[in-house]
Amino acid sequence: MKKIAFFLPDLRCGGAEKVALLLANEFIQQGFNVDMVLSKAQGEFLSELNSQIRVVDLKADRIRYVFKPLLKYFKSEKPDVVLASMWPLTLLAVVAFKSAKLSGSVVVSDHTTFSQAPLMQKRSMRWFFKYSLSLVYPFANAIVAVSDGVADDLCGLGGLKRRGITVISNPVEINTDLCTEEEGYRNWKSHSGKKIIAVGALKKEKDYPSLLEAFSLLLKKEDAYLTILGQGDLLTDLKALAIKLEIADRVNFAGFSRKPSAWLASSDLLVLSSNCEGFGNVLIEAMSVGTPVVSTDCQSGPKEILENGKYGILVPVGDVSALAQAMCKSINDKHDENALKSRAADFSVDKIAKQYIEAFK
Repeated sequence: MKKIAFFLPDLRCGGAEKVALLLANEFIQQGFNVDMVLSKAQGEFLSELNSQIRVVDLKADRIRYVFKPLLKYFKSEKPDVVLASMWPLTLLAVVAFKSAKLSGSVVVSDHTTFSQAPLMQKRSMRWFFKYSLSLVYPFANAIVAVSDGVADDLCGLGGLKRRGITVISNPVEINTDLCTEEEGYRNWKSHSGKKIIAVGALKKEKDYPSLLEAFSLLLKKEDAYLTILGQGDLLTDLKALAIKLEIADRVNFAGFSRKPSAWLASSDLLVLSSNCEGFGNVLIEAMSVGTPVVSTDCQSGPKEILENGKYGILVPVGDVSALAQAMCKSINDKHDENALKSRAADFSVDKIAKQYIEAFK
């Protein structure tokens, strides 16, 4: 029975972390042994791991302290496959795996359009990124990108060859349990107006200011409410903006949710306002419960999921007026729930897990 080791910084709420959680639980169901190797064993998703998954805590507070305990783990446990996510940890995984002289496979997976990351605006960092990828990634047994956009970005910024990158979309859990006792949910479900929801960490890349401004325009025409599920450093600033726009009584910052599917199923529309995405899992999560979606047409992810607008309206990044118009149109249009659910099923965990197993070979 093969042992698969996932390697990430931690299991705090995030896209790459959720993917690791879903795949790890699926691989256990398929009979694999699974280790979850974390720089530091912390995060909201830890409690959702299958009890048969062994959590390995490297107890490394900083990246420079990761290599030694990681190498020790590889030498002692000898995993057959290592799936490492999130550069620059992917670099350490490849170097440590090869240093341990193991006969298995090390696979690196990237979830970000790095060219749009704030860190990459520094010339020195762009140089280091390109140099590190060109030097280390060729030694990986497989390079996985979560979308064509991310793959193209790795080629452009990292100098990799496109034919050497395998695109495997993120898996999304098709959840049939659409009830939750989380604070604020019952009040949200009981609203008589149109219910619009956004899900994601409160960070710059999600461009929630544009969403709030678009929502303020929408309120001039529609009776609506907005809930944002997520937590992050921008909470105070976003609340202040809602007050400034005089929409605070219509906006609910509900925090992190362990059951976003329940909130999504009770909503009339999911809006993704990001200025950059690696993939856009929440679009599929919404469609899986039949909820329509509107998204910005950022560099990678949404246009692939929505097939260039077939399954939801795409608007230019940062265009507040276009976003407001798309929201208004979508909440008043009729939608084919079965078509949305069918598209979401293309990204089911079992289907995506099979693609990863092929990449491991």
